[in-house]
Amino acid sequence: MPKDLSCSEKENYVVITPFFPSKANFRGPYVLDQVKAIENNSAYKVTVLKPKALFSKEQDYEFDGVNVHYFKRVVLPSNILPGLFKGLSRFFFFKKLKQLGLNPANIDVVHAHVTQNGMYANSLKAKNPKIKTTLQHHGFDVLSLENGILREQTWHKKWVKAFGVAICNKIDLHLGVSGKTLSCVSAFPEITINATYVLYNGVDTTKFYPIEGLKDNSVFKIGCIANFWPLKDQMTLILATHHLIKQGITNLKVDFIGSGDLLETCKAYVAQHQLESHITFQDEVTHQELNVFYNTLDLYVMPSYYEAFGCVYTEAYACGVPFMAVQDQGISELIPQNDQSKWLIAPKDSQGLAALINSYITNRTPQKLVTSIDINSLVTDYLDHLNRIAVV
Repeated sequence: MPKDLSCSEKENYVVITPFFPSKANFRGPYVLDQVKAIENNSAYKVTVLKPKALFSKEQDYEFDGVNVHYFKRVVLPSNILPGLFKGLSRFFFFKKLKQLGLNPANIDVVHAHVTQNGMYANSLKAKNPKIKTTLQHHGFDVLSLENGILREQTWHKKWVKAFGVAICNKIDLHLGVSGKTLSCVSAFPEITINATYVLYNGVDTTKFYPIEGLKDNSVFKIGCIANFWPLKDQMTLILATHHLIKQGITNLKVDFIGSGDLLETCKAYVAQHQLESHITFQDEVTHQELNVFYNTLDLYVMPSYYEAFGCVYTEAYACGVPFMAVQDQGISELIPQNDQSKWLIAPKDSQGLAALINSYITNRTPQKLVTSIDINSLVTDYLDHLNRIAVV
């Protein structure tokens, strides 16, 4: 249960993140939910800091009750030579802390999201060794070796790797949104890991929950929410749908939500094979509208084959909708081993996906997960673990 403490008794927990929703861009709602869960289930007062470009006109803002504070970051575009201007970036970071009245001596925890921002956590720890630092990894490319226009250059990869390794080696606790994500950190022998913890992206069950009466019982409806990028692989779901229709399963409807480079390719396939009455596309919807969308579904499917976790799977599950995904991705860790053949396919296996969908239509097997997805439960367990670890 949340502790009832006055502001003067609360300890300072600083979050440094590039992901946080705003009115203009809703990217990072899971970080918003995490921040609120930390405050609601602990004695911490959370301060959110978000980097911005040197000449950005963006101003501090409030979103859903959380104040977000920008600080300037000096970098070359397209991830060229990260850390080249780290001294100047640190200057702006500490300037912002001073404006907020945050003295490093009074900070207890610094929680950085993605490796580059771990630099600021380490800078604070250098001023106050009692600070506990956590670094949360959200993807498999934990050092950002695949980012930027120079990503193919060996010399540049060495620079990026050295920059990231130096940051990681000073962190007290590495967080991963899945066990596989953390395995990508430990895959670098140069990284000395003090401690790790899997912190799955939990669901705020006050936002995502079952609603009766929204399903159309005359059709079997599948949903997929994702940007149309190659790794999300919506085409495998389209091909699986086509297979099922050719098998005579005609009461099938698939709704895609999202945009991206491959959207037109997917639309062209649907038009070419006259599948418009079965497969539809719509623009992105607000996070607040998603609960209703999930509750119209019979099944959620996203055949992404490079997915550190995927909040959409567990959001659907929280609404009472089972999901199907790809083997050996972060989300697969939540499915019991003896159930994985019912819910997971090999990458790009449209025939296999069609068979699993057909089996579920016939049997309606309930889906079970190995852990709670409630964000308050997950964050409470994480905070208990954080309290037990030793600082480096």
